[in-house]
Amino acid sequence: MRLTSKLSQAALFVLSLALVLTCYFLFFGRFVASAWQSPQWLIAPIMALGSFVAGATFLGGGAVAFPALTKILHADPSVAKSFSLAIQSVGMTSASLYILLRVRNLPWNFIGIFLPPAFAGIALSLAVIEPYIAATDLRVMFTLFVLGFLAIYLWVYRDRKTHYVDIPPLSRLDVQLTLKAGFLGGVLAGLLGSGADLIAFCLLALYFRLDLKLATQCSVIVMASVSLVGVLLQGTVFQTLPAELTPLWLIAAPVVLVGAPIGAEFCRRIKPRNLLLFVCSIVFAEVISTLALVPLEPTKWWRYFAFALVIGLLLTTLHRISNRKDHRSQHPAKPE
Repeated sequence: MRLTSKLSQAALFVLSLALVLTCYFLFFGRFVASAWQSPQWLIAPIMALGSFVAGATFLGGGAVAFPALTKILHADPSVAKSFSLAIQSVGMTSASLYILLRVRNLPWNFIGIFLPPAFAGIALSLAVIEPYIAATDLRVMFTLFVLGFLAIYLWVYRDRKTHYVDIPPLSRLDVQLTLKAGFLGGVLAGLLGSGADLIAFCLLALYFRLDLKLATQCSVIVMASVSLVGVLLQGTVFQTLPAELTPLWLIAAPVVLVGAPIGAEFCRRIKPRNLLLFVCSIVFAEVISTLALVPLEPTKWWRYFAFALVIGLLLTTLHRISNRKDHRSQHPAKPE
């Protein structure tokens, strides 16, 4: 009976997806055809990978879209950021709906506390902070943050006994950390088009020690929600959606609508160790592309080093606080 129910849910989702795609091409087919020209068509294969990464990992589609647009297509960083939010509002929402159908033990208490300050953070970022930070610095700092987190996570990943399938009732410290993390994630999302998912994953994996796959699925839902709010704010309140965004979105939208749920199913079925290896390969590509394609000013090396040092200290401190946290009410994850 349970297998039949799961198959029915999967069939319902596939049929709904097919209906949405049919309606999309009926309404926008001719616009997609006119937008399909060089080099814009490259966004389709780029976002095929990006949407898969968005559904399968904590990095988000923006982690592929932002560097690809700025480094390969030479798009303006503001266009790349807006595109990341717009395309994630489609792909990661599609993946989130699939996750909601397939996963039952999501940490809703964490999500409910994380999202409101994330919405405030992205609003502040879009309204005030964005004009004052250089795009190159943002790109390098995002790469350093991802690399720093992965290094710390690989260090703590060795002890599989400390991974759990749920989080406990939140204490005052838990709530404070979640609120601050949500706000920081929203600010990053407003600057880079992604980041709220990575911050949420950091807290879930290093502090609450949630299972890798469950933390990833939670981060997808977080980023989908933040992306939707970001696009809504840009389109209605600030009216800052660039005109160059439309043809890119028209080409990529049907790709990510399908690719992100496939990534979510990949995340659900793959072993955590193999998922981590996949994430390592994406982070490695991010680091190499930054070193090869982003012009690094020698006068700023000390800033980047200081930033990397601060990130390492913060993440290490978060893990040490978790060591003092009472995890007895949580249920350990099954060994691989």
